[in-house]
Amino acid sequence: MPTDAAPLLRLEGLRKAFGGVLALDGVTLDVPAGEIFGLIGPNGAGKTTLFNVVSGIFRPTGGTVHLGTRRLDGLPQDRIARLGVARTFQNLQVFGSMTVLDNVLTGCHRHGHSGAVASMLRLPRSLREEHRLLDRARAALETVGLGEFAYAQAASLPPGRQRTVEIARALATEPKLLLLDEPAAGLTTRETETLGELIQCIAATGLTTMLIEHDMSLVMGLCRRVAVLDQGKLLTVGEPTEVQSDPRVIGAYLGEEDPA
Repeated sequence: MPTDAAPLLRLEGLRKAFGGVLALDGVTLDVPAGEIFGLIGPNGAGKTTLFNVVSGIFRPTGGTVHLGTRRLDGLPQDRIARLGVARTFQNLQVFGSMTVLDNVLTGCHRHGHSGAVASMLRLPRSLREEHRLLDRARAALETVGLGEFAYAQAASLPPGRQRTVEIARALATEPKLLLLDEPAAGLTTRETETLGELIQCIAATGLTTMLIEHDMSLVMGLCRRVAVLDQGKLLTVGEPTEVQSDPRVIGAYLGEEDPA
């Protein structure tokens, strides 16, 4: 589908091997700025591996990753985060014994510049930075509708709101690209609907969002374009309705050979 937006994320010939297994096999893909972009495929297709490479958890075996004009492949994870990539994980990554606000603050730490000594001595620069990061964390909670739960213990929240805490933590880093890895996993129908509304609100601010999701109704309702992976290869990219009816996609999900 044509788009006027320039790509924010560009993958060219991306490969990732684990021993003799090629989890990503020459993936070339553009994610336009400002869109909600879906990434789907059967289990083991390489979706989370792709997120792990983009966010710096894994280094690619080959190919390149660009965020705008900046090349990311080969950079450490914290550097990639500073350049504007934030993500959530399929399994909840919430510190249950901490408050919701403290959970979100853990996403802000890499934006601190005062250093350990200044923090321990409570120097003016460190105090100013602490207030700035607190304001950022509180703003992220307000954005996702959790402001009133700032001082609640994270474990006391239902799964849907814990997912939202993760999203707030990612937003607190003020990213250019938000990677959501199966955010609806384990949620009720109502929680999934609320999640979809939140993702739409976030996208309305202009933040580029890339979504891995098995809930096709959520993908169909949110994404302007969808890419499909199968066994590490890119099958197709297009509008959700086009992709859903593509015989190659149907074959990949059903385990059938491509009729072509």
